[in-house]
Amino acid sequence: MKKKFIVVAIVFYVFGAIMLYKGCDKMTRYYNSDNYYGLKENAYVGGDAYNYIINGTYSTSFFVLAAGCMITGTLFLGMGKIDLLISKNEIKVEVKNEMNNELPPL
Repeated sequence: MKKKFIVVAIVFYVFGAIMLYKGCDKMTRYYNSDNYYGLKENAYVGGDAYNYIINGTYSTSFFVLAAGCMITGTLFLGMGKIDLLISKNEIKVEVKNEMNNELPPL
């Protein structure tokens, strides 16, 4: 079970790195040619300001996805570490039932 947590954490970190790259790509690489058939990179509509707004929204979305993946990967690493310590009996888990089965007085 420990290795599953670590593998899932690595997958989330890789996915987070990809999302971080895509966010930086949307934010930094923009070119809009005046020619209709010219080179257009990260350009969607005719106006530069609109394209900057669209690319800013895309990059923000990718950065939020990257942060979520990194946080989730860190949680899975922590769960893997806790599972490893429990399996080595370094952490003892006890559940105590101190509830009274009697009804409280009226």
